[in-house]
Amino acid sequence: MIRPFFRLAIVINLLALAPVPGAPATTAPATAPPAATLLDRAGQRVQQFWDELSSVTCTEHLAQEKFNEKGKTLLRSQSDYDYLISMRWSGGELLVDESRAETSAPARKAPQGSLLATRGFATLLLILHPEFQSSYFFSPQAEAEIEGRKLVPVTFVPRTGGKSPGALDLKGREYPIAWEGTAWIEPASGMVARIEAHWREPAEEIGLETLSTDVRYAPVSLRAKTYWLPQSAQIEVKTRHQHWRNLHRFAAYKLFAVETETKIEEKH
Repeated sequence: MIRPFFRLAIVINLLALAPVPGAPATTAPATAPPAATLLDRAGQRVQQFWDELSSVTCTEHLAQEKFNEKGKTLLRSQSDYDYLISMRWSGGELLVDESRAETSAPARKAPQGSLLATRGFATLLLILHPEFQSSYFFSPQAEAEIEGRKLVPVTFVPRTGGKSPGALDLKGREYPIAWEGTAWIEPASGMVARIEAHWREPAEEIGLETLSTDVRYAPVSLRAKTYWLPQSAQIEVKTRHQHWRNLHRFAAYKLFAVETETKIEEKH
């Protein structure tokens, strides 16, 4: 059980591609060619996303809140960071390094372990990466206009034994997360504008009732090129007696490049 004021770290762990244990079997929906094409386009865009995200830096604003059983705020904290993420494939695994450097002025901090620690949620659309698509059943819905864009909602549920791109890190143990939810995709480009998900049937022994997240992406223009990048990621966690909410906002994107120079001195 999670005890009061125990530090809870929710981590999108892209290193351990563990199978989801006990995920309920679901009948695969009939997939018409347009649906297959949509998922193929989305998969290609997600692959491109890794290169784009690794080539930029941004500022991150993190708002953390903890509520009591009646929904009243008990603790609140806000922080600003310089944010950088790098990703690379090695031996068939995606290695991710997420770096934060706090830039906000010193402020009174909440007691250690009293707020929720979250990271990695900006990359939740890994679910649509070709490496993970076979771990889910996808079901495209009717196209709809949402916030001025024509998008196709695609619901997804985990397959039993499929690889999970996310894990909860608790007391040194990782619990693979069986994500279930909806991704909103632009049909022409395959760009993912939003992905909303929750943990389907969390492990009972950790005392977790719900874990949900809502991540939004938007186009960002940098040097005459358009990148689709994370704009916000909200995470909400509830146990029987505790309730946390974190909101990550990403802004001020800049291109990031590392230049190296090698000089060979001649001996005389």
